Amino acid sequence: MIRENWLKILHRIDQMNMRERVLLLITLAAVIYYLGQSLFLAPLSQTLTARENAITASESHVRALGQAARKLARANLAHPNQNMRREIAEIRLRTQTVDRALERKTTGLVNPGAMPSLLEAVLAEQHGLVLIRAENLPPRPLLKDPRAVRSGINLFSHPLMIEFTGRYVSTLKYLLALNRLPWHFYWDQFDLKVLHYPQNRTILIVHTLSLNRALLRS
Repeated sequence: MIRENWLKILHRIDQMNMRERVLLLITLAAVIYYLGQSLFLAPLSQTLTARENAITASESHVRALGQAARKLARANLAHPNQNMRREIAEIRLRTQTVDRALERKTTGLVNPGAMPSLLEAVLAEQHGLVLIRAENLPPRPLLKDPRAVRSGINLFSHPLMIEFTGRYVSTLKYLLALNRLPWHFYWDQFDLKVLHYPQNRTILIVHTLSLNRALLRS
């Protein structure tokens, strides 16, 4: 039944004149853009904002713990005793807890090194899509405080740009297939342009998070 409906739709499109086809293509491109904004980009943008707020709070916590540790370390040098050393050990343990909390924020996200091959593999499964390029963009540290950077505790954004051509129906199926993956990433940019009917060019930019600046293969 679904196949028959598709055939009827395609038959109607074939009967349209060029002006009607262009109007239909513009309308569908607008629908795809709206779906990308409402279904993917907007919710994921809200999630990213919440995570970045949590990261900022963690950064402040790390800074406060570092100041307390340095203060206790100076006091320990002036008046060495067992209780002071115990307090320093406790603060270091709390700092490690914050480090593990940052690591948990990356749980469920796709590994930065595996993301290009994953997106390319899903694209290859979609009939009619042709990959032009897939390129890792420079990583970006999310914790800006110099003291946090010097401590070695930071969270990095690893963006990936993928460009491909194909029909808008295949493009929509590709986006939906990416959204169903068990691994997660953030959607940054979706740009669809009409080349010539019925071919479109799409540029998609997504990113994942990692505690390491370098790309790590899974």
